[in-house]
Amino acid sequence: MDARHLSLDDVRDYCRQKLRIVDHTLDDAELETRCPLDNGRHVIHPKTSVGQLDLLPVELIYQVLGLLDIPTLTTFRRVNQRAMHLVDSLPPYRRLWTSCPDIFRAVVSINAASFSCEALSQALTREKCESCSLFGGYLYLITCKRVCYFCFTTRKKYFPVSSTLAARQAKLQKKTLSHLPHVLSLPGRYTAVAKLSRYRVTLVDRPALLHLSEEAATLNKRIDYATTEPRRYMSIIAAPHLSLQSQRAYWGLFCSFCRDNTEPSRHFRIQYNQQDIVQHFKDYHAAQISRSPP
Repeated sequence: MDARHLSLDDVRDYCRQKLRIVDHTLDDAELETRCPLDNGRHVIHPKTSVGQLDLLPVELIYQVLGLLDIPTLTTFRRVNQRAMHLVDSLPPYRRLWTSCPDIFRAVVSINAASFSCEALSQALTREKCESCSLFGGYLYLITCKRVCYFCFTTRKKYFPVSSTLAARQAKLQKKTLSHLPHVLSLPGRYTAVAKLSRYRVTLVDRPALLHLSEEAATLNKRIDYATTEPRRYMSIIAAPHLSLQSQRAYWGLFCSFCRDNTEPSRHFRIQYNQQDIVQHFKDYHAAQISRSPP
């Protein structure tokens, strides 16, 4: 087979959307059971108003709601059926709930309130990790950053700090810490080797903490266990790329041929978009595809 003429259809059988690995991120935290939500379960007949907000044109209402974080939108949605109708018809909210409901459940469950619904929508329309050039198959939900597996397991900025540790060692008041991007972790197992986390821990974004206090640079001097560090996984969830053109969600693809490869540029954990994985097969696996049975 001529490598120059490979297409996605030619390589589809050699791609995987998921690996047979349980990372124990928020994807594995039984979100549907813990945070069922009631979206789409009601027949809505708005009869009451939402006060002075209804004096605004619908376009302005949508702009206001789009600036709110999802936990706040969820609370506002419970006011009455008019509020429920406004939130459910908000374009970015509706698009996100339809395409990635588990991300919604995760955001609500850990009270990730440092970014707006619109910011989350924009993050999902980007493909690349915000710290490197790879496909970003995950979201760091403390600050809503696109991130790849390698960056969230190794880079210090994706290793959040507990508020208790920050208050004790950096001598910061918890009231001050509450103004920084933070989440409240879910009890559960994070990483395949760590013990069960039984309590909810307030995790503060490390870069935000460093901007506030130089002493914060000394936090967590103990060994960072990288891929086996539970706190690196407590605010991470897998995320698709939402195409604005097709209105579809595209998940990153893994190369099946690379699962036994140890080269950094061809590591089996690298994810690709549809265009890049075709190029990957052209560069490295055209001969293997030609030898494989149809």
